Amino acid sequence: MDPMDSTLTLVNPAPPTPYFLSNTDLKDAVIYAHPAVPLYKITSDSKQIQISDGCTPGRVIAVLQRRDLLSNTVSFPERNGGSHISVQKWLRKTRMPDGSVACIMETDYGPYIWKMISRHRQKVYADYDQDRSIASCYLHERLSHGKPAFVLDSQMEPLRDDFVVAYLIQRHRVMMEDKALNLFVGLPT
Repeated sequence: MDPMDSTLTLVNPAPPTPYFLSNTDLKDAVIYAHPAVPLYKITSDSKQIQISDGCTPGRVIAVLQRRDLLSNTVSFPERNGGSHISVQKWLRKTRMPDGSVACIMETDYGPYIWKMISRHRQKVYADYDQDRSIASCYLHERLSHGKPAFVLDSQMEPLRDDFVVAYLIQRHRVMMEDKALNLFVGLPT
């Protein structure tokens, strides 16, 4: 089901919304659209990253479990009984027909494709319309306070929780790859 089916077609749809991270470290970070309104609170330790609703105390959106031997998992406590799903299954890497690498995010509204634009930037497309991006994501670990972490089309707001979780997974993956690369070449981390 297309999330836009449930909205009215507007002549002038609302502009995309930029979302920002309060700091570059995912420990105790906040995602907001307006600085005074925390939309998501991120807490993490060595084993998990928890994404909570910043407006509803106690509401957990998702938990990312980092595991040493088995694949990392994600769970959405309010969906499917909170069961865990492999991150590799929920946000599956694939090779596109043009040879580029992308990730397919499975949602209740169908699949969405996260395409690499550069090492630290991705664009997201609905599977049914790969000509118009619905989100832009910046994965560099040193995002400034003036640069959004991601920008999401207003029509995609029903899937914002999914995009936030997928963004954090993608950003964490790139940050870990950057850290490993810096260690390998001897740069300070």
